[in-house]
Amino acid sequence: MVDFRDLEDLNKEKQRQKAPKVSFQRLDSDPDEGPSDQEQADENRKNLYQKISDYVSQAFDAVKSQKGFDLEPGYRLLRKMVAVQSVRDPMFIMALHLDDPQKFILRHSVNVAIFAIKIAARLGFSKNRQLQIAMTALLHDIGTVLISDKIVYKKDRLTPQELQVIRERPTHSYNILRSFDDDDHVYLAECAFQVYERIDGSGYPRGLKEDEIHQYAQIIGLVDMYEALIHSRPQRERLTHFSAVKEIIQSNKNSFQRIYLKCFLDAFSIFPIYSYVRLNSAAIGKVIETFPDHPLRPKLQIVCDSQKRRVLTERIVNLPDNPLLYVVDSISEEEVKALSS
Repeated sequence: MVDFRDLEDLNKEKQRQKAPKVSFQRLDSDPDEGPSDQEQADENRKNLYQKISDYVSQAFDAVKSQKGFDLEPGYRLLRKMVAVQSVRDPMFIMALHLDDPQKFILRHSVNVAIFAIKIAARLGFSKNRQLQIAMTALLHDIGTVLISDKIVYKKDRLTPQELQVIRERPTHSYNILRSFDDDDHVYLAECAFQVYERIDGSGYPRGLKEDEIHQYAQIIGLVDMYEALIHSRPQRERLTHFSAVKEIIQSNKNSFQRIYLKCFLDAFSIFPIYSYVRLNSAAIGKVIETFPDHPLRPKLQIVCDSQKRRVLTERIVNLPDNPLLYVVDSISEEEVKALSS
């Protein structure tokens, strides 16, 4: 069984009001009736994800061509992103599960912005501050476009010299974004410069500590790490969501403030929507609902039984109501496909 003690200890420290349950409800509709209002809203959110990706692509292309770009089109899109705060938000689900190492630069930026808004909303940020952290997250890695594609998309392990080149991207981002030096965007370049700093002084490029690092940069740094771990890169495969959380909590717990780590667990859950887990019965389930007060005991739709046979009928298991069942591991979507093929 996986050792969950570090995660449980962190969860015990939560001092907040009891949060409502968040869930994904299946929508059953007659195809002849056309899309429901919810289905249309979900489709609009998916389209918004693509529009924001297009904006980032255009901004990156402008930098490559040594041209300027406008922030306002990005803000118009981000205002729509901020308008919806739900674990069911298709944009959030896309950010968690879409994976393409050949498009990781653009998607990483969009995903980190989505994740930063989740944390900011959970912390009670105003809509304006949510927009600020979202724009910072969206553009924090814009300096990557000044690094050779041979290094960025290299499939083999990077050499120490190549890693040093990669570590120069926050400096590049700072130099690009400091052109937006008006009063409304004074935070933008400096926060992008600080995203890879850590409160214990282990980060780069300046080895800043504690309150020397802007709040936006600390939050973006945390979700940037999570996003990178749960998505493939040209030289490595992605981790499961639980493995990524465990890596952050166990290996980087001194790099981030505990208030942000606890908020991160609240907002994302240890086993997020649509992730897969293995039970002590050997059955495999897909997470369809999470409970903030019981982060290790989600509601599941069983997809494979204990004999590794595909379950063809709907079978729902609510772990808080089944004390004899518990999660022993998380598994990847690829493993599930292999079992059911």
